[in-house]
Formats: sequence, structure tokens, C-alpha cells
Amino acid sequence: MSQVNYKKVFEPVRIGTLEIKNRIVLPPMGTGYSEERKIGSRLLDYYEARARGGTGLIITEGVAPGVKCQGPRQLTLGDNGDLTGWQKLVKAVHQHGAKIAVQLHHAGYEHREGAFVQVAPSSIRVPSRMIGVMGGPPHELTIGEIEEMVRWFADAAKRARDVGIDAVEIHGAHQYIVASFLSSASNKRLDKYGGSLENKARFLIEIIEAMRAAVGPDYPIWPRLNIQEYGVEEGITLEETKQVVGLAVKAGVDAVHASAYGAFSFITKAPLPDTVADLVPLAEEIKKITAVPVIAVGRLDLETGEKALLEGKADLVAIGRRLIADPDLPNKTAEGRLDDIISCIGCFECIERLGSRDEGLICTINQATGREGARRIQPATQTKKVWVVGSGPAGLEAARVAALRGHKVTLLEKDQQLGGQLRIAVLPPNKGDILPWLNYLIRQLEMAGVEIRLNTEATPEAIAREKPEAVILSVGGIPIWPEIPGINETKGGTPVVTAQEVLWGKKQTGQNVVVIGGGLVGCETGHYLAQKGKKVTIIEMLKRMASEMGPMVRRRLLDGLKQYQVVMVTEAKCEEISAAGVTVTLADGGKKLFPADSVILAAGYQTNDSLFKILQDRVPEVHCVGDASHPQGIMEAVRDGYFAGLSV
Repeated sequence: MSQVNYKKVFEPVRIGTLEIKNRIVLPPMGTGYSEERKIGSRLLDYYEARARGGTGLIITEGVAPGVKCQGPRQLTLGDNGDLTGWQKLVKAVHQHGAKIAVQLHHAGYEHREGAFVQVAPSSIRVPSRMIGVMGGPPHELTIGEIEEMVRWFADAAKRARDVGIDAVEIHGAHQYIVASFLSSASNKRLDKYGGSLENKARFLIEIIEAMRAAVGPDYPIWPRLNIQEYGVEEGITLEETKQVVGLAVKAGVDAVHASAYGAFSFITKAPLPDTVADLVPLAEEIKKITAVPVIAVGRLDLETGEKALLEGKADLVAIGRRLIADPDLPNKTAEGRLDDIISCIGCFECIERLGSRDEGLICTINQATGREGARRIQPATQTKKVWVVGSGPAGLEAARVAALRGHKVTLLEKDQQLGGQLRIAVLPPNKGDILPWLNYLIRQLEMAGVEIRLNTEATPEAIAREKPEAVILSVGGIPIWPEIPGINETKGGTPVVTAQEVLWGKKQTGQNVVVIGGGLVGCETGHYLAQKGKKVTIIEMLKRMASEMGPMVRRRLLDGLKQYQVVMVTEAKCEEISAAGVTVTLADGGKKLFPADSVILAAGYQTNDSLFKILQDRVPEVHCVGDASHPQGIMEAVRDGYFAGLSV
């Protein structure tokens, strides 16, 4: 983060009658932390940490307005079942000077006759808006059901006001129910809720009017809207949204939260853009046509947020993933501690894994996210001499945590610079955000007084000589060399190297490259080389390329491979490597030769625990972490290192 005079972002601001101490907003993001659909210690700790960290306004994750539409791990204000929990949350946020709004969110699913079924404006399949994709066309809402839903929103808003919540946001964005009424792609109704733009907006306007009647004229209400839909045929346009905003303001809203939605390959443009501040121009367009405050969102950081505020493009800035990574981001910035900020790496793990894992929201680089109480770094009861061997993600994190706990830490790295696999992880396209985080880790070690020894191999003899009381081994995994005829030929065959050697720059490739292994590493290496003008073919045994990746980042990666005309062959087995190239058995049983003057291995890693086994009986305490223990991704490696640092 560069040296910027952060003045505007820390100015107070008003939304209607609500006074907020600064212009930093935590936007609504699902956590999955509810305990039997109620507020428990994890949720309290998570939101309080962001309030303590200096955020001005916290908007909760989407909360069901009615129990009938409450998801499996979703909170609700559809009844009085957890009012005490809500009061505790309000108190936890308010005690740090922050304000709290609740987002009322009907996801488009309801409990009906023993099943959780999709409901929508029209009974049609709209894959670009995720409607009717599974289970056939959705149930088309009747006028009576729509009117009932409006009452849910109004009653929930009243409960929010009564428990002390400062404001209510209506989720009218992305692919959910309110946005589905606003979008011509999903609303084909011919009654008063369809047809003209005014009719499509009627559902939203009725919600606003009913909520205003329930909570009075001074209680802040606003919608989150898709200012535009990308990749959605007949999706809502900017000009249509401007008209919707005018209707909403007339109905009594106090602000507009300017988001967007993108289908298929556009999803990493909106609502989860790769590019910093990519959605700010949309907020700017809304700012031009309304006097109410506008909240901008979209991969913002405080630097781009400050710029947007100064240029009058928005009134508040919502910062999501960066506040997951570092809840103290606002305070650290205000105090000038920019080098202490944990920099989000944009990996999407917080989003991708939310629906597939019971543990709830996680962060690759902040292992305390959602466990702020249980995983607090506390001083060690006894100071130890700790050696950390290897400086990949697990080693750096282990050294950082152990040093913060007061241990005397020495980090040994056999290469001439720190970082291990992170040094090459930053090279493929879309991975550059890893570098600021790596630099943060190195700075933290220096500030904590860790002794760093580069170009130093850790041997059993050296360890025996210096007698550390605890050793954490983060020496990385060993690349797998599959048993393929010709793979080890040194004369007359096609040169075979590992993906790591290529990315490190230790080995060069020819023009025609065959990559064996179509997982994350193979696909990213192929993308990297294709960008450099190489002709690339990737061979994968499974049915899908990069099958271990989440859908959003996988789609982005595959789009890049297609853009550079990378040949992708799935359900294929490599039979032989020869001077002519790689012979492969295809899915239909036929054989094909792929010409190559270089072959790259990306077949994964195997454990590297030989030193661990030697030291088990020689050192009082030894841990094996990261790929050395079990080949894994960055998130798992960081978790290994964090836990090792806590345990020594």
C-alpha cells in the first residue's frame, strides 16, 4: 500500500439519521457460523473483531426475512426465536463505536411441503441467473405469495429496529429473489409485477413502502442493487437501474449499495471482480442521478476507496475480502502501520469453500478468521529455542506465530531467498496478489526478531550441535515422476523437466510443450507458457481439468487457456515419451502422438519426511508441516504452520 493521506475515508458520514464514524463498510458476506441457525460465539467474535478493528458500518450476512425462506445455516429475523442473540451482537459491535445494519435476504428458496424448493417471478429456467438449473423450472410466485413475502420483510425490519440494529439493507442484487423481479431475463410476468420497468420494480417498491410503514420515517433503509448484469441475456441495464433507483428514493430509501452481477465467465468481474475498484464506475453513475449516499463495492482497498471518495464517485466504500484477511485494516491504516496489514491474495477460498465445508467462512492467510477467540495468539508459558526449516507458506507462518508468542526463532532456508513455492506461485496469471502477502510475512519475521539464515541446509548434525528445543520442518514435497517409458531418457528423447524448474527459471522449454498433469499446477504452468507464446498441450487422466479448484477460479483459468488456444486432453493416459513427443491413449481407446520438444511434469507431490523421521528421537519436539507432511494447497499449508506455531 503506497503512502496516501487517508483523510476522506476516515471522515464521519450520515445515512439518513444514522451517524457513522468513518466511511468504511463491511459488506454482507455469508459466514456459515450460525449455531442451529442462531447467533453463537463464532458470529459474535467474527463481527466484533471487525468492529474493534475500526470498521465504521458492519452489514451482516444475508438474514432471512421469514422462517419459511431460511436456509440451512442462515440466520433469520422472521420470528422472535433469537432476539437475545441479536441484542448481544448489537452490543458487541456498538461497544467499539461501530454501527450495524442487517441485510434482509430471500435467496429464492422456500420450505414447501417438506422440501426446499426454488421460487421465482416466472416458471422458467435461466441458467445465467442460476434459476431452474437443478430440479426443473421454479415455482412461479402467486400475487398472494408475493404479498406475504412483502409482509415478511416489513415484520423483519421492525424486529431489527426493536433489538437495536441501526439500519436495514434489502438484498436486491446478484441472482436472488428481488433482483430476479428486476431482471427481464427472469421476469416474464404479464400481471402487475411484470412487463414495464415500473411493474418489475413493484415488488421492491412495495417492500420499501411496507418496511417504511413498519419502522417509521427516520429509520435508515436502503437496497443493494445490480447496477448492471453482465453475460445475462436481457439482464438489467445501467439505464434501467437508474430508473429503479429513482423509484426507490421516492419510496423512501436513504442510500444505495451499488453492486453488480455477472454470469459464467463474468462472475469474476461482478460481483467478485479480480480487478481492484472495477465496479466503482457503476457507483459513480448512480451518484450522478441521486442525492442519497452511494456505497461502492468491488475489490476495493483503502487507497482506491480514498480516491473514489475524493473524486465524488461514492460516499462510502465497502471492503469485504480484505477485512476477512485483516479485521484491523482500518486501525492499522489510520495509525500509519501499513506494513502490518495482512494483504488479501484474492484466492476466492473464502467464497468457494463456503458452500462445500461445514466449518464456515475461512481465509487462506488468516487462520483466526471465524475463530478469533479459540485461535488467539497468546504468549508461550515457556520460551523455547525454535528452529523452523524451510520458508514456504507453512514455514513462514510457523516462524511468525512462534515468534509472536515469545519464542527465540531461527529460520533456515537452503536457497538464497525466502518464500519457497510462493516465489513461483506468484508467476502464473492472476496470482500476483500473493507477492504483497509474501513480503508482509518476511517483514513480520524481521520485526519479530527472527534470525534468518539463508543458503543454509539443515542437517541432523547441525541440529544436534545447536540443540534447538523444538524443530518445525517445512521442507516442501518431492515432485512425483510417474513411471512412463522414456521419461528418464537423457539421449535422443524429449527433455523432461518439472513445472517447478520451469517456473523457477532453472530450465528452459522449447516451442512445443506437453504438460503431463492437468491439475492446478499443470494448468497454471500451461497458461504461463502460453502467454509467452509457447504452443501448449495439457494431458490429464481425469474427466476435468483443474478438478480440485473451485468453480469461479477454475472458470477464469480455463478461459485463459482457451484464449491462448491451449490444447486440453482429458481422460488420457501417457504411454511413452520419445524424441517425437508424447504418445497418449485417449478416452475412446485410440492412441495419438502429441509432438513436443519439451515435456513438463505436473503430476503432484509426495511427502518429504525423511528428516522428520531422523529427528523424532533426537529433538524434544519436532513437527512436520506443509507439503513435507502431506501435499496440499496454500491454505492447508498456512494452517499447518499456524497450528505448529501455536503448539510449540
